[in-house]
Amino acid sequence: MAKPVAIYTTPTCGFCKLTKEFLRKHKVSFTEYDVSVDTAKAQEMVEKSGQMGVPVTVVGEGAKATLIVGFDEGKLTEALGL
Repeated sequence: MAKPVAIYTTPTCGFCKLTKEFLRKHKVSFTEYDVSVDTAKAQEMVEKSGQMGVPVTVVGEGAKATLIVGFDEGKLTEALGL
């Protein structure tokens, strides 16, 4: 079963676009949260990552979730088992 993937983004973020392109290229479905308009999700992102930088990608759920800040193809590949 595929792990759930969530990505916290803003519309003007180049690395967010790269991350989404990577996920689409590998046919990974994901839920996107635009933290520029969703203050609750922005707060959630800061609580999870400890920072305001985007993108923040969360692969999996709970204590075993992998959190990736920025666009890191190697970490994404590993976390998604590609």
